Amino acid sequence: MTPLQPKGAPPVQVTAVDVHVVSVPFSRPETWRFGRMWGLTNAIVEVRTDEGITGIGEVPGSPLIGMVREALTATADSIIGEDPTKVTQFLRRASDRGWHHYPYIGNGAVAAIEMALWDICGKALGCPVYQFFGGLDTERVPMYYYIPVEDRSPQTAREQAAEAVAQGFKTMYIKIGFDLKNDLALARAIKDEVGEDVGVRVDPNEAWSVFEAAGALREFEDVGLEFVEQPINMHDLAGLADLRSKSRVRIAANQSAWLPWQVPEVLRLHAADVMVTDPHQLGGLVPFRDAAAACELASVPIVKHAFADLGITTIATCHVLASMASPQLGHQQYLTILTHDLLAEPVRLEHGDVLVPSGPGLGIELDHQAVKFFEGVYRDYGEFGGYGPITPASPLPAGFRVPGR
Repeated sequence: MTPLQPKGAPPVQVTAVDVHVVSVPFSRPETWRFGRMWGLTNAIVEVRTDEGITGIGEVPGSPLIGMVREALTATADSIIGEDPTKVTQFLRRASDRGWHHYPYIGNGAVAAIEMALWDICGKALGCPVYQFFGGLDTERVPMYYYIPVEDRSPQTAREQAAEAVAQGFKTMYIKIGFDLKNDLALARAIKDEVGEDVGVRVDPNEAWSVFEAAGALREFEDVGLEFVEQPINMHDLAGLADLRSKSRVRIAANQSAWLPWQVPEVLRLHAADVMVTDPHQLGGLVPFRDAAAACELASVPIVKHAFADLGITTIATCHVLASMASPQLGHQQYLTILTHDLLAEPVRLEHGDVLVPSGPGLGIELDHQAVKFFEGVYRDYGEFGGYGPITPASPLPAGFRVPGR
């Protein structure tokens, strides 16, 4: 393909940012301490240019899709009429419009559009996005397997772990923070099933006080966990550092590492053994790579967090991860419980690894029929919330089916 701006030509311009809100059900519900999720409600963006090139991006609908849609509309104003290849200028411009005051929602909107801009750059120059982040180091990015264990039964956890091992996954993950005795039983059942060569990590999602966490981590010592993710309140970095200094179980920071300035602060305080964060929380692929570089300097591994990913975010982040040194810890994904990833060609997940596309841009295209269908699901049934009671039944009607691929 030819460059966007041949010598002497006027700069290419963004002409439109289209937003599609979709509700995509899970094949199995996600149960965490805040409630139960039956699927993901996200916004898909298409950034269009006057050269006919369209880039795609995605943002999770958290905390509410209406707020996210408004944030996208406001952010789009800072790229309409601008050159899409000037990505870092867009990031600075978006911040100057006030999003640094409201980063928890602003970063997600900015990241969605930034993904689409990188997609445009790669398509225009005929190269994959990973070339902009240093080139390909690995074609395969390892992922964890999310064990939903809907009924909180050790036997179900064991069966789902066996499914994961049969598919080649080397890392298992469960949500805990409900009842410590049962949490321990779940983790032990999984570890007993998968053996010593497969990592097991647990995530209480800030469920414990520092006092409770100290006791819980002692109980988990004999399980042989890879790590415990965000055991205490996200704002208590001093408590996290103190806990880590006294614990024999490794600790990961997620909610404590949502924002760009928090990552170096966690590193400075030696508050975590592992950093778990993502482009939507940090504000783009560029800030994510910056965070990864800081972690690399500190010899702390970074794990891509799954902040309600569909296929676009998973692949976009994998372009950055593919440029980083291997081996890497297993990264987070929702692919194994999604009924559709919204891509024309599904994400290639092989033996627990995502195979990184090598085509121009992100190397993926939307399945527009699927987008239309899941827009209809949102229109007819609303958004899938992540907070609230652990409801026993799906909000979708009995007999609801997702069209086959």
